[in-house]
Amino acid sequence: MSTAAHRPAPARTPGVPAARVRTVRLVSDDPGLRATVGRVCAAAGAELLAEPAGPTSSTRAPLADTELVDVHHAVRGRVRPGTVLVGRPEDTGLWDRAAELGGCTVAVLPDAAGWLADLLCARSTGGPGPGGTGHVVGVLGAVGGAGASTLACWLADRAAQEERTAVLVDADREGCGIDVLLGLEDRDGLRWPDLQRIAGTVHAEQLWPALARAGRLRWLSWDRSRPDGAPAPYAPVLEALRRAAELVVVDLGRAGPAAADTAVLCDEVLVPAPRTVRGMLAARWAADLLAGVPARLVPAGLNVADVDDALAAAATGLPVAGSVRFCGGVPEAAETGRLLEAGRSRRLGRDVAGLLSAVGALR
Repeated sequence: MSTAAHRPAPARTPGVPAARVRTVRLVSDDPGLRATVGRVCAAAGAELLAEPAGPTSSTRAPLADTELVDVHHAVRGRVRPGTVLVGRPEDTGLWDRAAELGGCTVAVLPDAAGWLADLLCARSTGGPGPGGTGHVVGVLGAVGGAGASTLACWLADRAAQEERTAVLVDADREGCGIDVLLGLEDRDGLRWPDLQRIAGTVHAEQLWPALARAGRLRWLSWDRSRPDGAPAPYAPVLEALRRAAELVVVDLGRAGPAAADTAVLCDEVLVPAPRTVRGMLAARWAADLLAGVPARLVPAGLNVADVDDALAAAATGLPVAGSVRFCGGVPEAAETGRLLEAGRSRRLGRDVAGLLSAVGALR
């Protein structure tokens, strides 16, 4: 039997029909989840029908305007189309279950409470709309080994250390996961293959709490599975993250046509390149690939070819955003899970902070 949440009846104007109250059915035995949804319904002016889980839940009851099902009680064949799957951040199987059920919309509560309230009010479910306030910065290596992934990790981490909302996005599909470089591949959280199995739009309020994190830093990584050729939903995911974070750092990997296609989704791109003749020639080619995308050069490593910033800019056609000095301990740090620690050193930290200031992420 369904039980309706008790709310004061709204005042009615004589002669004017009362507006129909939207109904919300939640199938869950979790008192905390029921309380959270109840508060959302109260704020949205909707009536909550809290239904205990059982073999006939949601199939025989009259259809509500919005159907919510606790992930722990979602059963294939008994979940109606359009149902929203609800859970908590610790429910690590939430996204896989949504995919198994045919691509249910997901709401991770309490983080997605605002999105859910908008849904219940029948307003747009697309969030604030295109053009969120976050800044999306791509990092594109001119050549392999230029340090693009390392720099992307350091930029996102430094922004998070400065108490900015920051997220690191792995767009190097063949890189086997930037979480390995971070030394945090055992952390629970959403990966790109999870998003490829979800049908429909993933909103910022759903995506943000599901990301892997360490302290204030969050990231979205590929994993060790073999790429299957299915397109990655870079555009909608980056747009959602732009709404959720002040800074989105995208590791684009090595320069190439596929990386250039993703780079157009960024507000600007940093191009790290070795201070060598080959590095400068490769950066010139990368600049051509990025035609139309604001880009700046980041000379990196030892200056073995006597390439100063002025010469680098002239040779590549890219203005110099700043440089990253050579540090012999970085390769070992990357292999031992201490990459972020290395980037927080005084010398490298100054270089990274300077680049963040150049892109307007530190003010």
